[in-house]
Amino acid sequence: MRTEARPGRGPWPRRLAIAAAVLVSVAAVACVALAWFIAGRVGAGFAVPQPPRPDDLEIVAVEGDVIRYRDTRLDVGPKDLGRLALKLPDGGWVYTRAGVSVQGGVSERRIEKVEGTPPRAGELAQFDLSYFPVDPRRGLGLEYAQVSFPGPLGDYPAWFVPGPGSTWLIYTHGRGSTLREGLRVVDIAHRAGHPALVISYRNDPGAPRGDGIAKFGADEWEDLEAAIAYARTRGAADVILAAGSMGGAITLSLFEHGSAQAKAVRGIFLDSPALDVGRQSRLASDAMGVPGLLAELGFLLSTWRFGLDWAAMDYLSAVDDVTVPMLVLHGEADSTISAESNRPVFAALTQQGNATIEVVPGAQHLGLWNHDPAGFERRLSQFLASVAAAPGGR
Repeated sequence: MRTEARPGRGPWPRRLAIAAAVLVSVAAVACVALAWFIAGRVGAGFAVPQPPRPDDLEIVAVEGDVIRYRDTRLDVGPKDLGRLALKLPDGGWVYTRAGVSVQGGVSERRIEKVEGTPPRAGELAQFDLSYFPVDPRRGLGLEYAQVSFPGPLGDYPAWFVPGPGSTWLIYTHGRGSTLREGLRVVDIAHRAGHPALVISYRNDPGAPRGDGIAKFGADEWEDLEAAIAYARTRGAADVILAAGSMGGAITLSLFEHGSAQAKAVRGIFLDSPALDVGRQSRLASDAMGVPGLLAELGFLLSTWRFGLDWAAMDYLSAVDDVTVPMLVLHGEADSTISAESNRPVFAALTQQGNATIEVVPGAQHLGLWNHDPAGFERRLSQFLASVAAAPGGR
């Protein structure tokens, strides 16, 4: 009996299987390539120092105490909100009042004073949130000394502003900023009688070079620890720590690492702190529409490529170690480090009971003083007075 042969499989199923495998491979390679790109962008954002910011404001006209200008790069620099200084290309400064009006894409502000060569139409300038120029003497009219303190990587430059008290205020600035950021706080602390030390840390200009990556406290806390030790050897009985942005992360990291110098801290003031930069990065990637899995792969690759330890930059775990009074101010309009990114840490600090946390409507990142100088001074002055009035205060 003859048996018919079963028909063999045609070429199309095999071709489809091969095509599917190729597509899956291409998709996987594309995902890895995109994640690699994301990791590179993340690494660039953590690199220090950051590239110089371009002069993005075109001065249209200067008439008496009125200056008109056009923002040519809305994606660059701080928002046109509050009391700001304009830094001119020749080193001059224009200090403006808080109010601003806009018509036809041209902004108008009142000039409070001009330092250096007056601004001219056609010049390019840039906003400066730190407002006070150069150093404590030129910016605030306060005598100061340029000092250095020994730390784990070498000698770190700092400014010392003397005062009659024995409780020093130590200010730590944010990523990519300068010592000038601390001048608004130094001004208030000086009037309260506190000597002030405004410090640098690794990767700052003039400071020892680290690995060129901002670790948001994971490494830099050792530099703050060295600054506290220096202050104590120079007569400080104890210290108040003040900080902005990444400086806030450095401050809480000092406590999380159990530094022996933490026992000298009597109080903490934080302005726009970055207390969970991983959460902020995820919120930013969600806002840009990056798929979650792709973003997570990018963050994972950034750990491998740049040594970013996301868990170490989340300071929720540091809350229980911080038992001194705290004042935290954060702008509701902060698009750099959103108040939402800090929400779990803020909630834990509030529950602990040692911290006063205020989210200020309309204020941008490190722009709380600019938004309301009198309110900023009132809040900080009251906090410093309460720390001084506590048992053992000086």
